[in-house]
Amino acid sequence: MSEEFAKKARELFEDSVERLDAGTRSKLTQARNRALDEVQKGAVRRRWIWAPAGGFALAAVVAVGIVLSTGRTHPQPAPTALDDLEIVADQENLDLLQDQDVEFYAWLDEQ
Repeated sequence: MSEEFAKKARELFEDSVERLDAGTRSKLTQARNRALDEVQKGAVRRRWIWAPAGGFALAAVVAVGIVLSTGRTHPQPAPTALDDLEIVADQENLDLLQDQDVEFYAWLDEQ
């Protein structure tokens, strides 16, 4: 039944539009175009209304990031194995290692 009602309403509307004179149709078309222009202008305004809020939110996030990052201390890198290698490879230290009791270290390794 609703399809019949919609069909009948559409037919009545089209008949009434056909019976309008040219001047009235022109005024209706102009009014429709003005209304559509206002809707488009309003859509642009609605998009830009959130720009200040977005800018404020971005500034707040940056400020929080700066505050949180300034309180951190960066850990010093641990000495590398190369530093130890330099100590062992030094000629004086190498002589000290050769003077040590090698048999003792072998015995210790077996234990």
